[in-house]
Amino acid sequence: MKIEIANLGVIEKAEIDLKPLTVFIGGNGTGKTWTAYTLASILGEYGCERYWQAYIDKNTKQRYSIIDNAVEEFLQEGTVRIDLIDFAEEYAELYINDVSNLAHSWMNKFLATERVDFEKMKINFDLAEAKQEIFDNIKSHVSKQQFYFGSSSKNTLNILKELGENSIYFYIVSVSEESIFKKLPKRVFEQILLQETFGIIHRSFYSETYILPTERTGVIPFFSSATKIQDYEYFEDVDENGENIVPRILSVPVQDLKFTLESVYVKTFTDREEEIQIYPQVSEYIRLAEILENDILGGKVNVDDSGFDQEILYQPSENVKLEMAVSSSMVKELAPLVLYLRHLALPNELLIIDEPEMNLHPAAQVEITEFLAMLVQAGLKVLITTHSPYIVDHLSNLMKAAKYEDKESLKERFYLERTDAFIPQEKVSVYLFEDGTAKNILHENGRIDWGTFGNVSDDISHIFP
Repeated sequence: MKIEIANLGVIEKAEIDLKPLTVFIGGNGTGKTWTAYTLASILGEYGCERYWQAYIDKNTKQRYSIIDNAVEEFLQEGTVRIDLIDFAEEYAELYINDVSNLAHSWMNKFLATERVDFEKMKINFDLAEAKQEIFDNIKSHVSKQQFYFGSSSKNTLNILKELGENSIYFYIVSVSEESIFKKLPKRVFEQILLQETFGIIHRSFYSETYILPTERTGVIPFFSSATKIQDYEYFEDVDENGENIVPRILSVPVQDLKFTLESVYVKTFTDREEEIQIYPQVSEYIRLAEILENDILGGKVNVDDSGFDQEILYQPSENVKLEMAVSSSMVKELAPLVLYLRHLALPNELLIIDEPEMNLHPAAQVEITEFLAMLVQAGLKVLITTHSPYIVDHLSNLMKAAKYEDKESLKERFYLERTDAFIPQEKVSVYLFEDGTAKNILHENGRIDWGTFGNVSDDISHIFP
């Protein structure tokens, strides 16, 4: 998926090709995080929801005859079929670029800033190389829903999209012979149709988008107990005496992490088992969570419900359990990733991690590089921002290892000793953010051409002769 970016903060113009593993590197204040978060806002549920609301209110540039005609047909006949592949073939690129066209209107709220003007921001998507994957994702989507309405609870609006099928169906089931569907308000049905139809199209790019912001090490202890979870949109800062001062509005990525942690408490084992029946890859994600615990964290991260309250705890040994607040910074850093994999991860999701190296020893940074490559090989998409030379340099090793026929002979050279960490170069893109742009620095031979950290090492090594 190729993307052109213009006038986004310090970025004047840049072109990016999102691959299964995309890496943004560069100095502070060069636009890495803003770019990652802006893409997340457009490609995730946040952008989809705002788009269908704008479409209902006729505040979008694009109108889709397939959608508008479907609404009218349903109001006349009580049933309608929409071929989603036909829609994607004709409109997918227009659709996501129309969503992108609205992004300037929500970025201030998304990033929790009132002082930046996003009016001139432009994000343009080229889906030419992603079309087949989009079609496949549409066909793999399954939906079966019922909405009750009218005076009789037996009047239902049914929605059906079956596995492998191109089309989604909307139809009324009623015990009455009268045209009960004409009593369903147009705006109500239009909202349902847009939510479902645009939702499937939107999730054909990435089935869901999750962000692990740099603030995660502070958020997870705060929300590690269910009794502490409230529908906050801000934290209150405190002064040196512990007294509250002016509330600080949270960015949407931080709020989303809070909601993600909340969802872990309410999701049952049965829910996850049902997802495994639909998506066998979920079993692999649960296994990967165990690898992260055993091989990197050195202990278990679990939701403990043995007492009156549920709480996220870290268990470094059989007889020791620690609250998140007193666990190590590395545990706070990686616990959200463990919980995501064990309880939430589904195929084709985009996971954005801001600085995965935070609070990690250099050896752990190398291990997490291998682990992120394993996530990609298991069907997830990953985008990271990083300042770590260990991550970038070791990524080159993983791409070189993927070219060897006898991979088993190499695995003992690597920290996790797993061949599924060897990632083909065609699945990777690396961009250096500097001078108002983003430069592709991954060469055809697998070399990553950057000097951001090497230059600093040279500088300080020559301070004294």
